[in-house]
Amino acid sequence: MKRDTFFTLLRWLIPIGLIAWLLSQLDWNAITPLLAHVAWTQLLLAALVYFFAQVVIAARWGYLLRVQGIQLPFTRLMGLVLVGTFVSNFLPTTVGGDLVKMAAVANGQPKRAVAVASVLADRLFNMAGMVFWLPLAFTLRVESPLLETGTASMSALTRSPFLNGIWSRARRLFEAGRAWFVSPKVVAVSLILSWLSIGLSFAAFWIVTLAMGISISFWQASGIAALTYFVALLPVSVNGLGLQEGSLTGLLVLQGAAYEAAVASALLIRLVTMAVSLLGGARLMFGWRGLLADAASQNEQIQNELEKKG
Repeated sequence: MKRDTFFTLLRWLIPIGLIAWLLSQLDWNAITPLLAHVAWTQLLLAALVYFFAQVVIAARWGYLLRVQGIQLPFTRLMGLVLVGTFVSNFLPTTVGGDLVKMAAVANGQPKRAVAVASVLADRLFNMAGMVFWLPLAFTLRVESPLLETGTASMSALTRSPFLNGIWSRARRLFEAGRAWFVSPKVVAVSLILSWLSIGLSFAAFWIVTLAMGISISFWQASGIAALTYFVALLPVSVNGLGLQEGSLTGLLVLQGAAYEAAVASALLIRLVTMAVSLLGGARLMFGWRGLLADAASQNEQIQNELEKKG
């Protein structure tokens, strides 16, 4: 078995195992009536709020491109954001959502390097914005060992080849996107948009917990979601599958939620985000099918460059 195939298989087995374990601990007699009393209008509201978070992400990306003199219609950028989310959720191959966006935005652009770098810059600003939400974790009712575990996980994350690879690639493209990082105005606007998009996604999660009858504040929900974001970045599962559900469940239980309600909330927020990303799947099917092939070709080029330099 090839090494890449083995690790891909492992990244599927770990989340499947984690989710299977979570489900095996459920009291199904308790969860059925719990789901029966869910206010589905709240779930629809959560989906709408999450959709607006994607709108803000598209606005941030468009702003970064305009700073470098690249003008693209907002509707196209919005479509690409949703397509990227769909690919990450439903097509967990080596062609991730960011690669699809890179291939699409660079197509036909004279400033190809800048267009590609805009996707990485957008990702970095999102991660920077998330760091500012992280202190909300101190509002949670958790035991110190859990916080130590979370800190250790984030420390391990900073040393992971996954993050180091992203950082190395970002440094190589820094010159192309220098204007994004040296202008206080650009940095401030990008971070503000990041905080807003992250806040909306956290609000969607909070709405889901309320729908499940879990009484926590928005700030507690945000602290839980911020911690979970960094745990889910660990490159041991596909798109954080399993890691996200396990982290959300554990932290919600520590806030006093019933186990069944916590598991249901973790699974429902996954379903909400996946449902919104189906809009991207529809756009991919009707008109943008060639994006996956372009992204695969670009991924191959990147791998070849890394092999030559390695």
